[in-house]
Amino acid sequence: MTDTAIVLPRARSELGEILYHLVRDPLGLAGLIIVVAIVGSALLAPWIAPYDPVAMNIPDRLQGPNAAHLLGTDQIGRDTFSRVIWGGRVALKVALPTIAGAIVFGLLLGMIAGYGPKWLDSLIVLLFDTLRSFPTVMFALAVVALVGPSLNTVIFVIMVTSIPTYGRVVRTLTQSIKQSEFITAERSLGAKVPRIMGIHILPNVLGPLAVLAAMDIPTVVGLEAGLSFLGMGVKPPTPSWGVLLSDGYALIRNTPWLIIAGGIPLILTTLGFTFLGEALRDVVDPKLRGKGGK
Repeated sequence: MTDTAIVLPRARSELGEILYHLVRDPLGLAGLIIVVAIVGSALLAPWIAPYDPVAMNIPDRLQGPNAAHLLGTDQIGRDTFSRVIWGGRVALKVALPTIAGAIVFGLLLGMIAGYGPKWLDSLIVLLFDTLRSFPTVMFALAVVALVGPSLNTVIFVIMVTSIPTYGRVVRTLTQSIKQSEFITAERSLGAKVPRIMGIHILPNVLGPLAVLAAMDIPTVVGLEAGLSFLGMGVKPPTPSWGVLLSDGYALIRNTPWLIIAGGIPLILTTLGFTFLGEALRDVVDPKLRGKGGK
């Protein structure tokens, strides 16, 4: 009970400190606002989107932006603004499980490699190198060609190819931390490996992983959009920013609004999460924070 009472206020104070530094940093604040807007619009899509994103209305096809359709309509009369909003929902459905899965497996394998015996470390590093030897897009195209395009296929492919990135970061941090004096002291007091890894190593690697995850979300969203653009991602008529780009590219001589509507969310997502990741890095890295405070 006492440990819980101590840990919870500490977690709250650290979160408050992170938010304080983000708000003080102009780029961090801009990134936070963009990310909150993107995530909020995706979560509230059923209430924000003015139309059904898959409802066809042939008489209103290929309209430009107007009062009824803020971003115009596509080739079969679907409201583009509604499809952009729901496309954000699809992007997050891919990005969040993908990043979460890659972090979990990368964290587990990286800690085992960094703290375990040399032979086990070499085996896991070989696994990382093997997974990273496959170009993500080519690997995705091969898997999709075998099992067919779907949201789950995209999530699986990107998650598998992302695990080595997180695993290598955790491995390096674990190897550095286990040489610290406080770890040596814990061992001398008879602390077991699970306690050392769970109580001392794990909290020290979560910060850098959070920064890396924020930086990787735009990459995952871009990969999903790229696969959908090629017809290897989500199946029609599911709205996706990549599908919007594909439709816009095919109809660019008739209307530029579709490709603009599909491109702007990708640009904003990249800027928002990049700004947020840079600001988080400055907060998490004590050296950078010290420079900023001088």
